[in-house]
Amino acid sequence: MRDKERRSGRYWRNLVRFTLGTLLVSALLLLLIISMRGAYGYTHPARHPVSEDPAGRGLTYEAVTFPSADGLSLVGWFVFPRNGDGNGAAIIVCHGYASTRAEVLPEAAVLARHGYSTLLFDFRGHGESEEHLVTLGHDEVQDVQGAVTYLLTRSEVAPDRIGVLGRSMGGATVIRAAARIPDIRAVATEGAYASLADTVANDFANLTGLPKFPFAPLMVMLGEWQTGLDVNLVRPVDDIAQLSPRPVLLIHGLSDNVIPPENARRLYQAAGEPKSLWLPAGVGHGTSARQRPAEFEARVVAFFDAALLSD
Repeated sequence: MRDKERRSGRYWRNLVRFTLGTLLVSALLLLLIISMRGAYGYTHPARHPVSEDPAGRGLTYEAVTFPSADGLSLVGWFVFPRNGDGNGAAIIVCHGYASTRAEVLPEAAVLARHGYSTLLFDFRGHGESEEHLVTLGHDEVQDVQGAVTYLLTRSEVAPDRIGVLGRSMGGATVIRAAARIPDIRAVATEGAYASLADTVANDFANLTGLPKFPFAPLMVMLGEWQTGLDVNLVRPVDDIAQLSPRPVLLIHGLSDNVIPPENARRLYQAAGEPKSLWLPAGVGHGTSARQRPAEFEARVVAFFDAALLSD
């Protein structure tokens, strides 16, 4: 009887151990699968169609294709100024993560009213541009270099009057690009992050809907493995000081719940002169041109006029 009880006890202990072990292995496997899918989603965001073109806003444009500096095919629009010949200045306007060039048409329309040509294009892995890993501001610098090289072939564009305006990931990218491309003479951003690693670590839940622990470190590790890149290399806060004496305008809505406005304050503190900071109250992520159109127009046009058109 005692042996039977001992055997029964061992059976139930082993069953509990097996069940707990199976649950632990299943939980770890599920954690790994979710993290792998999340990392893949970060570097391969869903493609969105280009839902609008400049003609819908009464703009004259030319569809263009040009290569990035590392040879990828990028698709975009060269938008002409409304007043015909324009002022010889051109602004490269860069969209955010998981979006397309249509996202920044409101900004292009504002600039066109004031004599600026604009170049809007889809980053690699976005819209109609060539499929590729998305690196959230690292390799995308090569796309901005391709855009600058393209503008230098346009007879409408004065080579010393090229500026950039970037939103969110586009903002982080143009800061990094301008630090490496002297042909860029003025930099404006909205909703840019100061550090990709800090953004992923601090704002992971906002960006993904998943709890920071344990998913954030796993997703970063797997994303680095997929891309072969170190997330710590994407630090616009380290690049921005190199832009001086070229002027910088940093815009960040105080109601941005995607990239907190503290990022703009960090970038502003790190930037050299001349620099300016606009933190509009009640404005969300990258939406000042829609929520505060008159003030956006006044500030951005004045910034580029002073930077690119003053003798």
